[in-house]
Amino acid sequence: MSDVCRFYVVYNEFTITICSVFDDVCEELAVGGTIYGYTDNEDVAHSMMMECYQHLSTNNM
Repeated sequence: MSDVCRFYVVYNEFTITICSVFDDVCEELAVGGTIYGYTDNEDVAHSMMMECYQHLSTNNM
């Protein structure tokens, strides 16, 4: 089993979330979420979350 931890940035019309458990990602997708991206570095995930916010703000979701 791999020790790599992945961080997924998932968003919907109300929230942007960083999930590190794949089951949580699947739950978010099941209720209409979208994956913005993923990484194995938590700091990069936080940067991606800010990028996602800027992207959604610019495009008015």
